[in-house]
Amino acid sequence: MSEGPWPIVSLGELIATIEAGASFRCRETPPEADEVGVAKVSAVSWGRYDENESKTCLNASRIDPSLLIQKGDFLISRANTVQLVGACVIVERVTKQVMLSDKTLRIQFTEPSLKPWVLHYLRSREGRNQIEALCTGNQESMRNISQKSIRQIQLPLAPAEERDRVVAYLDQQLSRLQASIEIFGTIQAKLKQARASILKAAVEGRLVETEAELARVNGIQFKSGGQLLVEISSIAKRRNQGMNMEASGHDEQLEIDGLALPIPPEGWSWTTMNAIASTVRNGYSGKPTDQGPVKILRISSVRPLSVDHTDTRSLPGIISDYGKAIAQNGCLLITRYNGNPNLVGVMGHYRSQDPVVHPDKLIRVELTSEMIRPEWIEIAFNTGLTRSLLQKRVRTTAGQAGISGQDVKSMPVPVPPTEEQIRIIQEAQRRFSVLDQVEATVTTSLARCGNLRQAILKRAFRGRGGS
Repeated sequence: MSEGPWPIVSLGELIATIEAGASFRCRETPPEADEVGVAKVSAVSWGRYDENESKTCLNASRIDPSLLIQKGDFLISRANTVQLVGACVIVERVTKQVMLSDKTLRIQFTEPSLKPWVLHYLRSREGRNQIEALCTGNQESMRNISQKSIRQIQLPLAPAEERDRVVAYLDQQLSRLQASIEIFGTIQAKLKQARASILKAAVEGRLVETEAELARVNGIQFKSGGQLLVEISSIAKRRNQGMNMEASGHDEQLEIDGLALPIPPEGWSWTTMNAIASTVRNGYSGKPTDQGPVKILRISSVRPLSVDHTDTRSLPGIISDYGKAIAQNGCLLITRYNGNPNLVGVMGHYRSQDPVVHPDKLIRVELTSEMIRPEWIEIAFNTGLTRSLLQKRVRTTAGQAGISGQDVKSMPVPVPPTEEQIRIIQEAQRRFSVLDQVEATVTTSLARCGNLRQAILKRAFRGRGGS
């Protein structure tokens, strides 16, 4: 607690009233000009009130003008993750009619000038420590803090004139810091755009010179993607589904969902996952445990272009007990179900020498031939036309979005010559490596900004701010 000369008071001594919101039947989109919304908890989570983080109230009879959020309101979340419960804002701007939800509280203070003082203190490490100690709930994803607990928070209280000086000091210092944070945020957004541009260029044949271009320059022959597919279809004994244009005749045009696919880059060919995969299989459907010698991946382990082989739970027995659901180095994993539709159907390449069980909500893909590199399929499946077509197949049931193995099998993927695949993979990895270095620097800088913010707050609330 404060080591300064100021007295310590409970927050309850400074509060006149705490108003709670209510629960409403809503449409998930923000309200239009003539509609009334309900604030999501995320409206107060990120430092500033965001009225667009709201839903539209569908029951006009329950609209309560007294619950409408106004400019100058002090809002605090009563329910969120352990890191965000108790997040608070002072509303700076209001253009929409948005009501308090049952997870958002409005605090009225005995003196309006107390609001910025309390806001800064609750955002300090000392304030956050108290909030996290007072909140209840067993799950990290949802903690609650009661009105009674909020009133119990202890904080230093400077005299009015000194409070004004400290708040002015904090506003000045934190405003400068926020400007730096926003610059780093812009850099992060540009890094994300750069990654997307690299992937787009890769699947459109623009990242490296094509084999066809090199062959013309050097006067040599090359094995096209279509020729690869003919060889692969022979290896797979001409599977009945998914034969590509080149393998089944130059006059045919591959279509998916009634859509004629665009002409691929020279030397490339379209095929389907079914034509190049020896295995497309769901995983183990049993319930994992917290202890056991066998590791099973969590659904969250698979993200676009990555698999976190350490993101696991446990199973009993030995790994061979789960033979049909074992992911080994080099296989591809796809999310079959997820609560977030944007994460359904994303693919990652499993890169670990330690075999692991994959759950039923992850689809395992093994390729028929090394002539098609898994690193290439990982790029192609997460990008461009293949990704957009798969997203159209996503179906939502009981709050879970999903696809089927058949959806995966029918997806088109472009196939360049093998040597071109390798060059694309190497060039993409080289460019990603540069971006990774920049991103690591930005992440470190943002962490330093967070530490500096807490140092500024600590100095202020120990009686040395504004001096």
